[in-house]
Amino acid sequence: MTTQQTTTGNATPALSPDGRIYSIDQFRGYTVLGMFVVNYLGHYRCHYNFHHNDYFLSYADTIMPSFMFAVGISFRLTILKRLAGGAYLKTYWSYLKRCIALCLISMAMYGIGQDFDSYQEFFTDPTSDEIAQAEWDQFVAGDAEATIPPHFKDQWWLLAKLIAKSYLWETLAVIGITQLFVLPFANLRFWYRFVVLIVLGAAHVALSEWFNWQFFYGYTIDGSYVDLPSGLNNWMGEIWGTGSNRSWDGGICGILTWSVAMLAGTLCYDLMAGNSSSQTIKNLLRWGVLFLIAGYAMSCLSCLYDLPADPDSTTQYVPAAADKRITNSRGKAKGGMRAQLAASPVIPDWRAAQGRSFTSFFAEPPFVARPENRLVNYWMMQKRFASLPYVVFVSGLAFVLLALFVVITDIGGIQIGVFRTFGMNPLAAYVLHKLVLMNVVFHVVPKNSAAWLYWSGLFVYLAVVYLLVRGLEKQGVYIRL
Repeated sequence: MTTQQTTTGNATPALSPDGRIYSIDQFRGYTVLGMFVVNYLGHYRCHYNFHHNDYFLSYADTIMPSFMFAVGISFRLTILKRLAGGAYLKTYWSYLKRCIALCLISMAMYGIGQDFDSYQEFFTDPTSDEIAQAEWDQFVAGDAEATIPPHFKDQWWLLAKLIAKSYLWETLAVIGITQLFVLPFANLRFWYRFVVLIVLGAAHVALSEWFNWQFFYGYTIDGSYVDLPSGLNNWMGEIWGTGSNRSWDGGICGILTWSVAMLAGTLCYDLMAGNSSSQTIKNLLRWGVLFLIAGYAMSCLSCLYDLPADPDSTTQYVPAAADKRITNSRGKAKGGMRAQLAASPVIPDWRAAQGRSFTSFFAEPPFVARPENRLVNYWMMQKRFASLPYVVFVSGLAFVLLALFVVITDIGGIQIGVFRTFGMNPLAAYVLHKLVLMNVVFHVVPKNSAAWLYWSGLFVYLAVVYLLVRGLEKQGVYIRL
């Protein structure tokens, strides 16, 4: 790791020759490096804070919202420049193309979620698994009159729905689609964007109560849709026809909460633009504390889902989901704890608040595993569902961390070389890190490796990726869409 002194004083942010703010590049580089670290360590048996833990906030879970936050800062900067000349149509068209490109790159890297292993699948009804036997026999026999398989369109239509519900939502696609979703608001005034941020967060809460919780987790009983008790009827899943498939990284409705993080980034740009470093730090810390308090306060609602110590207690007001497939056989969080989903995840039974001490309503601190006696609910800081408390709290962390980089870089005049390299060329770095991981590292450092081996592998892998991206930097090659 190298450092570079900037030519800055204490009054104004340190700018590069092309007008970039160094502290923002450093912050972005940190999020990119953090992404590489957790993508690697998540493969091995290390501390749970280096893993994505679906039902509580770990260090690994702070990276993606922080990167979305950084994207929002750059987004605000670039759209103001592009729209200054009135080229609205050209600007919007360029962002649409960028979104499509990021989605295609994402699918090229991660696939489309499933494979068709046999041509026979196109003769199989995806809703009943019944094979059109006569048509299949005709095809196998090489009959010249054999035509398009009867369920060819059905299979592809189901795959398209699964992609939209679950398989699409990898990092690059999430960034592209969220940016497109935020595009109509990115040029609004500061307080208008803040109101939009609140509205989008509230919309996610409302949709989760209406249908998204059951739809996201694929509530079914024995693989078939039935009238589930306690308001668990997954009517959207029945319309969608995707069965018990579970989503990740928020799914299709997660666009709303990821937009909260990106809009927070656009607000951050306004808090920095034209201000001295000292004023910028004050602004960032104020808003960071506001977001941190709001996120943690919302997470405290999860305490209303604590199970009583006595399983036969009559004060049980938090019924679990009825689906044994979800709550038992597949219901373990990555932290190793049983993950039983609440039946009413958003609106708790307020009787659960009766007779409790004030301190019992304080949720566990971030980076600490959730209690085992709590049902999984909306108000947990959970990355998989991209809940509002999670995104708001991590956005607050991003404000505070960026303030630290302003101190180090814009006032202290120090740049960390690896952050600069990754921060200036994040797309190239992301693609290269994934290629190195999937095609080299995971083949030579087994999943069950001893700690000394996978920690050694981490430093070698990071050095390789850094040298590759640094080589592009020296040649002036930056991949931007």
